[in-house]
Amino acid sequence: MVVLNNVKNSNKTTIIIHEVSSKYQPQMERLIKKGIKNGLNAMEAGVIPGYGLIYLLIAKKLREASLSTSRKESLAIDKAADVMESMYTTLAENAGENPLDKLISTRKKLIDGNIDMKNILPAGIFLSELKRAKETVTNILRMDEVLRAKQLFKTESYGLSSGITIYTSEGCPWCARTKEYLRSRGISFREINVSRNPAAINDMIRVSGQTGTPVTVIKGQAVVGFDVERLNALLS
Repeated sequence: MVVLNNVKNSNKTTIIIHEVSSKYQPQMERLIKKGIKNGLNAMEAGVIPGYGLIYLLIAKKLREASLSTSRKESLAIDKAADVMESMYTTLAENAGENPLDKLISTRKKLIDGNIDMKNILPAGIFLSELKRAKETVTNILRMDEVLRAKQLFKTESYGLSSGITIYTSEGCPWCARTKEYLRSRGISFREINVSRNPAAINDMIRVSGQTGTPVTVIKGQAVVGFDVERLNALLS
């Protein structure tokens, strides 16, 4: 690490990295920018424990909450906790561990307070996945409504028609980033909010095979999530 003291403009930061060949220089620059972006996201949204511990912590909180609810609600909460634990056991099995033994040993460490939580991850991606999972479950429960629904809201648009359509939903941070990115490039689009217009969910699933948002349709090709490289490739 190189630290520069007494610089004239302290608002700017200089990053000095080891020398690489010209062949790998673009890749190194992308990795540095990606690392800085992940660091900024972690500062904005916070961090969570790594190694799948977040799933066990959520399961623990859910089981505690189920004790203070009615029997029917507690059964549903316990099932949700089981799903969280299954995520952890799947990760353990993929890592070559015995899933049951790993679950029991980690549970014991959590109860004893003897668990290592030094490994952390940015919380933004995990929170976004939780929101998408919630949207998916909500859409499944409303499937009958979707099949019978009529369009109740007009689609929103930005600029002149360019043939680009964005399927968005309420409270989706990546939807806002996608729209902001297209606006910054002066690209017009048509926005369809599936939270306000459930009938459009079928169209979104048909073009993308996904229930999560955002889905950006460019030249008949679907871009799921905020994928700048794929957006640029289709827009070029």
